[in-house]
Amino acid sequence: MASFRVELDAPNNIVLVMVTEDDGSEHDYQFDFDARSGRYEFSERDLLERDFGTEWVEDMDRQVREMIQKALASRK
Repeated sequence: MASFRVELDAPNNIVLVMVTEDDGSEHDYQFDFDARSGRYEFSERDLLERDFGTEWVEDMDRQVREMIQKALASRK
């Protein structure tokens, strides 16, 4: 099963997701989030769901949301 790593460039409101497939190939996805609401759009979600399954994408999405919420909380 592919793995992923999530990093946050909080000062610039950017999320970076690095996906490593079983064969070792890597794919990077970068997207912005709103600094006030934490909302973001990830246009490749459907592609990742097709390749890795809904549960895998939901786990990734949960981790992205948690990182964004921590970044927003630290700004208060």
